[in-house]
Amino acid sequence: MNQTDHQPNPQNQNNESFYFMRETIKERPVNRRRLVRRTILTAFSAVVFGMVACFTFLILEPVISNKLYPEEITKVEFPAEEEEILPESMLTENDLQEELEANILQQIDTADTGEISVEKYGTIYESLYELASNSEAFMATVTGVSQDSDWLQGTIENENSISGVIVADNGVEYLILAEAAQLSDASEYRIAFHNGIIKSAELKAMDYQTGLGIFGVKYSGMLPEEKQGISIAQLGISNKSTILGRPVIAIGSPLGQSGSLSYGVVTATGNTLNVADGLYKILDTDMYGSENASGVFINLSGEVLGVITKQSIELRQGDILSAIAISELKGIIEKLSNGETLSYGGIFGMDVTREAHESGDMPYGAYVTEVAMQSPAMQAGIVNNDVIVRVETIDISSFQEYRNVLLSKAPGDTIKLFIKRYSGGEYIDMEVEMTLQEGEK
Repeated sequence: MNQTDHQPNPQNQNNESFYFMRETIKERPVNRRRLVRRTILTAFSAVVFGMVACFTFLILEPVISNKLYPEEITKVEFPAEEEEILPESMLTENDLQEELEANILQQIDTADTGEISVEKYGTIYESLYELASNSEAFMATVTGVSQDSDWLQGTIENENSISGVIVADNGVEYLILAEAAQLSDASEYRIAFHNGIIKSAELKAMDYQTGLGIFGVKYSGMLPEEKQGISIAQLGISNKSTILGRPVIAIGSPLGQSGSLSYGVVTATGNTLNVADGLYKILDTDMYGSENASGVFINLSGEVLGVITKQSIELRQGDILSAIAISELKGIIEKLSNGETLSYGGIFGMDVTREAHESGDMPYGAYVTEVAMQSPAMQAGIVNNDVIVRVETIDISSFQEYRNVLLSKAPGDTIKLFIKRYSGGEYIDMEVEMTLQEGEK
């Protein structure tokens, strides 16, 4: 046998080993319907993902931006009022007021008969109207929107509006002072500025004793043209004795209608609004006003002298306009504008008069006329007829000074009060501690 006949052919062996590689692989037929469904599903998923991403970005972007780039809010602070200027120094210290009054009064043409010409009489009122119109730049209308249901269970929106005044700008928002108590049922608020721009607002804080509150309107999204013409009011000084008999203008809604105004003079400053932990001077005038009046009094310099509220109207005699004097409100406005909570002690009081001091040896201080039930003052043991003469290290000579101390404190603070209590024909010294609470609603 030939040796070569028994040897396998390497070529044939390789061909047999890799025989499977010669098999033909057929492509899977394309299912067009399934391909279309997958394409649509992919596109739909992409749209949903994009919408979710956009929504998430809109929700989280402000939060992340505020964390990375927090808005710089400037604390609102009003300058301290100087001591009352004596009449003999008015010509040098109050030049602006006198100059503006002179500009109006010089329009009066007094002939030998003492009569005023019709032309000059009209000019005077034109000047007053111009001042009032210019002052509208710091006025705003606050509208509270509340929802109710009718007998068919449909939703009804109710709106109530009052006049407010722009008192500050904290670098982030305009701050508007208005009587929030008149809008107590509102679920949302809107502010209409004098230039017609309307924006959503937030009630930042409220004083439940006076009913006044501060509304904030963020202006970060306002266009430059929307801000044009909006200004901040200048708060005047209302605790001067020289305010009596001075001309004032009521703007806002003194007649119950937005944009109405009245001219007059301050006729009395003796009335007061007495609330818990507060004693506020009331400015009475000879101007007629509505029982639904709101707004402010301004002087001939365009400064705010008083705020018209429901409580000030209730204290009026007849139909005259009255307002809470601005000097006593500055501390509250400042604290509310900074979003701080007012503290509550529950003491009603008044100043010790010179007659009471001289005739009855009553010490000067904050005289307690009433203590609210279940208040911190009652729990501390303060009673009617006590006289608060010192709070911690601060001497107290008037009820307003006691109020100023409370404005510097926060709910939860414990303060030591030094009082004089009449007992056995003389005043004895006592010390009590009072833990302040949050202002009552």
